[in-house]
Amino acid sequence: MSINAHAYSDPHPASGDVPDSSPAAARLLEMTARETDQWRSEARSEAATIVAGARDEAAELVRAAHEEAEALVASARKEAAQTLRDARAEASRVQKETTASRERHEEVIADLQQAATEHREKLRQHLTDMLDRVDSTPADD
Repeated sequence: MSINAHAYSDPHPASGDVPDSSPAAARLLEMTARETDQWRSEARSEAATIVAGARDEAAELVRAAHEEAEALVASARKEAAQTLRDARAEASRVQKETTASRERHEEVIADLQQAATEHREKLRQHLTDMLDRVDSTPADD
């Protein structure tokens, strides 16, 4: 906004006397002061509006970041729970396989022990039979 000093005082008075320009200058200064106060007030109002908008935007960003963080945490918990379920299932499968393998090996060991016992008995019987034959043969004296 420009202030036209010519609108308030005539630089070329009709008479040869130079009028006193103090009241016009005072009026001009008064108007300038009012306009400056108005501009300052408008600038403060605009600054307050900008600050309020920035605060609202910052609050929205914080809220959105908080929601995203919560979503990430929920997703991570879900994934961790699934990983835990998978690990437990695998551990259970390995335990069953190990138990089945141990039982098969124990059966084989039991079968081998039974076979060893049977062979021992057969050998004992065979030796007993052989000793009986030796004892039953007539002696050559």
